[in-house]
Amino acid sequence: MSYLIFHANPWIFVILLLVVLIAVIETAYRFMKAGNFEGRHVEAVGTIQTGLFTLTSFVIGLSFAQASARFDVRRDLVVKEANAIGTTWLRADLLPPADASEFRRVLTSYTQARLDAYQTPNDPQLYERTTKVSDDDQRELWRLAAGALRNAPTNLNYSLLMQSLNDTIDVSAEQLQALTTHVPTAAMVLTLLLVVLSALSLGLRFGLNRSRPPTLTIIFIVAYVLVINMMIDYDRPQSGFVRVNLDPLRLQLQSMQPRA
Repeated sequence: MSYLIFHANPWIFVILLLVVLIAVIETAYRFMKAGNFEGRHVEAVGTIQTGLFTLTSFVIGLSFAQASARFDVRRDLVVKEANAIGTTWLRADLLPPADASEFRRVLTSYTQARLDAYQTPNDPQLYERTTKVSDDDQRELWRLAAGALRNAPTNLNYSLLMQSLNDTIDVSAEQLQALTTHVPTAAMVLTLLLVVLSALSLGLRFGLNRSRPPTLTIIFIVAYVLVINMMIDYDRPQSGFVRVNLDPLRLQLQSMQPRA
């Protein structure tokens, strides 16, 4: 279920949810229309329907807030990581020229790997390769900076470089957590279940009234599918219709390329 919600092609989820809601409403409508139910059931179903719609709206609001907050975190991490890399790049000037050139070469490779990691969280093999490259680059960057500091332990400039490099590495760990964790699947499943129950109550109400307005039914289904998909889309790392803007990292990488 977690793969379908967060990692599969978003169109699969949209189509599946449309089919399920249509099927639930149609089945409930036909069942109630074919049965011999008395008029007093209309009021009971209406009461239950109101309660379900209220509860569904409340749960959707909570889930939407969590997903939106996680989207904001990932967006802020892009800017934070670009700034940390940019500071580290500038402080590489504090190293001896030969070491600075090698340090910046590795840092450029590292930045490309981090950009790839943001873009490929739903491709396990490619994501694993990009994270391995970045991990190797981190170790090399640390070796170069730590070596310079060991040779001159009283040099404040090298300490500043180590500090910015440490910040860069810390952000990558935060990014990994943001890309690989989601709003709890159980919360998403509960929200979807309540939406299905709301659709069921609507179909029952239509059946009791012996009337099913097609236009209103379509509006209901489309509205719920759009809201649910948007809620989940906020928590799909770079694979849904709404994606975090990676321009800060791209621009930082471009500024690190040698100019002709």
